Amino acid sequence: MGIGLFELILVLLIVYVIVRALAAVGSWAVGARYRAFRRLAARYGGRCEARGMSNAPIVSFQHDGDLIRVGLAPPGPGGSTAPATRIIVRFRRAVPLRLELAPVERGLPRGARKGTNPVRLGDREFDGGFVVQANDVEMARDVLSPAARWAIQSLQRLVHPGGLYVTVSPERLLTQIDRGLSENAEALFEAVAETLALREALLAGVAKRFAEGVTLLDASADDEPVGPSICKVCGEPIDGGPVAVCETCGAPHHRECWEYVGRCSIYGCDGKVAKPRVAS
Repeated sequence: MGIGLFELILVLLIVYVIVRALAAVGSWAVGARYRAFRRLAARYGGRCEARGMSNAPIVSFQHDGDLIRVGLAPPGPGGSTAPATRIIVRFRRAVPLRLELAPVERGLPRGARKGTNPVRLGDREFDGGFVVQANDVEMARDVLSPAARWAIQSLQRLVHPGGLYVTVSPERLLTQIDRGLSENAEALFEAVAETLALREALLAGVAKRFAEGVTLLDASADDEPVGPSICKVCGEPIDGGPVAVCETCGAPHHRECWEYVGRCSIYGCDGKVAKPRVAS
């Protein structure tokens, strides 16, 4: 005997109620688990973007023109990696610096980024606790001011030794803390605040480094520099291949690096037009 229309409707209704109940329970569980993210979004007037029931949300907000995104790092192969919290600052304007920093217990990833060199500050405590590589050692020293070092050490105190990793590239600053902070609002607030403090120190250090380096060239100044110039994007000598020279300040770049950043890499120069020059 086949099922009647009434029985079919009743079964479908029961299934619908069960699905809705499970969805409500799942939403409640997810909401409880990531409550700290929602509080962070409210604190900074941002958004907490849900990404399904099984994935952690992403918090995004604006800070002085930069986009800040906070979330959990994706799990490693097999899902065995311990949870880690990532705070990413996407710069509105690129900075001419590449830097990697980690506690000595962690060390930097194998294969240090091409064109970078070790950075030491002469601060026994900091140099003994962290390893740093950068494409511009002098700029990195200006960036790692006492305020920046304080922020980095404060971030380290939020996690076990070796549980911190910081990178700077022309387009972003990334802080990774190997600890899930989705349920600890106070620790999450502190991690974000210290990352924003690090951002301020970074921009101040870059500005300091180049405040006296931006010089307007006379229209007739076509003299070639002595020796190969250094591209401030990648840190490599400009001794071959196509070169892009900023028409505003005269800073040379590898053409590929200019196209990657989209404008002059010298902080404080707003140059967006380059003239080609073939490097000798």
